[in-house]
Amino acid sequence: MKPREVTEYIPVRKSFNFKLIAVGLIFLVDFNINAVDFLPDIIGVALIYRGIGKAFYASGNFSGAKKYINYYFILSLFKLIWNIVYLIRGSLLFESKVSEDSLILLLTSVFALTELFLSIFIFINIIKALDIFFQTDDGDRTEYENKSAFVLLILKVFFVLKFIFGIIAQSPELLTEINLDDLSGMFGVYLDAGSIKSMLTPPCFILQTLSGIFMLAVVMPFFFDIANDEDFCGFVKSRINNRLISDNLFVLKRNLNSGFLFFMTGCVFFADFRIDNINILPDFLICVFFLSGISLILKINPEIKNKKLNIYIIINIFISVFAYISSYAYRITFIGSFTGENREALLFLKASSDISHHISVIIFFLIFIEFYGFIINLQRKHLEFSSGYFNKYIASSEKNFDKNRNKIFIISAAAFCVKTASVILPESGIILFYCGAVLTAFAFFAISRLYIVRNAVYSYYN
Repeated sequence: MKPREVTEYIPVRKSFNFKLIAVGLIFLVDFNINAVDFLPDIIGVALIYRGIGKAFYASGNFSGAKKYINYYFILSLFKLIWNIVYLIRGSLLFESKVSEDSLILLLTSVFALTELFLSIFIFINIIKALDIFFQTDDGDRTEYENKSAFVLLILKVFFVLKFIFGIIAQSPELLTEINLDDLSGMFGVYLDAGSIKSMLTPPCFILQTLSGIFMLAVVMPFFFDIANDEDFCGFVKSRINNRLISDNLFVLKRNLNSGFLFFMTGCVFFADFRIDNINILPDFLICVFFLSGISLILKINPEIKNKKLNIYIIINIFISVFAYISSYAYRITFIGSFTGENREALLFLKASSDISHHISVIIFFLIFIEFYGFIINLQRKHLEFSSGYFNKYIASSEKNFDKNRNKIFIISAAAFCVKTASVILPESGIILFYCGAVLTAFAFFAISRLYIVRNAVYSYYN
């Protein structure tokens, strides 16, 4: 359990690459056609994350930027799922009474507003971190300092314009019948929301693209110049190495933080958000995030490896993927009649989907039991290490962190029962609402417990 000594320097090329921040910005210039983004934000976010790399070790602002990038990554993942479903089906809604355009407007507004704040916060932190490096470096970085303020201003203006143009293109859906009649009378031609939107979309698309090109023309050279400055990159590298060498517990806390972030993100996908009985938060992503988090935790605590947990997660990835695909296939092939050959095929597809879903939920419950033990062992190991190695006093109340075990299992069992029952209950809006509310509440409960455990482990080293 003793923290590993960090004695090797990290090569610059493997630590960070500020050029990737500039390249990532290309994918944040939305190229939307019929509500589908052909430059996925998730690629841009991943590139910016890789561009910062390990530089966040040496800067609190880079660390803050990475935190917002993680939030943006989750948002981008939701958008990517939406785009894939929209491309495959042509419409996310099949039988819903809510109009497709209204849902697109709602999602566009939520995504655009969230992206606006996240983008601005990310680059404010990045530019602030660079400014601190410019000021503390022994070389003359006045030119970079003067450019950084202008670059940040251009980025803010672009993100605001991107938000405005995106909302304007979808805003005709807010017009009422009276508004449309008044506009039709004013221009002497029949106008509806669709026709107005078709007139607004091309100019908004062009203006947003042009502003994006201008932003890239200003910002990309700035990041490329910094990335090509070997002296400056060497200075940043030395700051990273100094931080790692001087703080042996830094790597431990960083892996814990990243691991628990994966766990908390995975819990989000436990909540069902169904549209026409299609879950847009696929369950199999829980397994992916949990497996990623466990691998990070095991790097610092290999002795708590749980083979059962890993086996359950790997098996359930395949089962939950099959359940999701078969459920989706059933919905898109369902035509409302069960006659002839179609009847047997649809019944078989429905049975396969339901059975695989129930098996998947049962395995998820087994995963939860083993994962609970995994987290308890992790907390116990760090508590024993801090009390033994650091001679830290631990109160008896702090040691008794497993006292609510039975209550937690009862709550989780109830939540898993709701999850498995949600596919066999009548497709009623109120039933789906209550099932979704219960699962969402359980997801928040799990996230809050993980947050408490993470903070408790951190407290052992304070």
